[in-house]
This record gives sequence, structure tokens and C-alpha cells, in this order.
Amino acid sequence: MKRVFGFAIAAVIAFAALSAGESRASDKAINWKLVSKNLVRSLASDNEGLRQSAMHFFIENADKLDIDRAMFDVMRVYHHHSELRMRKLALVTLYKMQNKRVIEFLKTDLRFENSEQLKHMIAAIVQEFAAKKAS
Repeated sequence: MKRVFGFAIAAVIAFAALSAGESRASDKAINWKLVSKNLVRSLASDNEGLRQSAMHFFIENADKLDIDRAMFDVMRVYHHHSELRMRKLALVTLYKMQNKRVIEFLKTDLRFENSEQLKHMIAAIVQEFAAKKAS
């Protein structure tokens, strides 16, 4: 009985220690410059899963990150990838960059794009960027 009680107390203490450790970790400031630097490296990688995860992460946290140095890597994924879903992901990543050069690239690419879905997405992105610029 004492042994079971001792295990229960140990489990409660371990749970409390882990909970306190997690709250302290969430209180620490995130170094967004370092995260941006690592995302740029990830987007230049040959590992497709890593690139995909990096684009997802950037889309979720675009307001805190700067990955303009990876613009050409993302453009390459958008322009040359064989899967439509990856091209869409890269297109949304390019949009989230809010870079004038990216928008100019997309305006030019719109004329040559074969996918109707991507054409609609590009047109919406260009239109929204112009509306933000005008206001």
C-alpha cells in the first residue's frame, strides 16, 4: 500500500514539475530572427517535407517572420513542382511575403499559367495587393 501511495505522489510531483517547465518555456521570448534564418535554410533544402513544413509555418506566422531571402526558392517550388497542392502552398507563401517583386512575377506568370485554379488565385492575390497599396 505504501508503495502504491509513493508512486502516486511521485506521479503528482512529476506532473507538477513538467507543467511548470512547460509554462516557463512558453514564457520565454522567441527569437524570430533566428527562426526566420532557419526557415530560409529549410526552404533551400532538397528535402520536400522540410520545405513544405517551413512554408506552412511561415504562413501561420508571417507577421513575425522575414524570409525574403528565400523568395527565389519558393518561386522555384511554385513554378516547377509537379503537384498542384505544392504549387498552391508555394503561391500562398509568396502572397504572405507581401513583396512587390513577387507580385510583379505573379502578374507576368498569370499569362502563362495553365491551371485555372492557380490563375484565379493569382488574380485574387494581385488584386488584393493592389487594393492594399491603394489604401
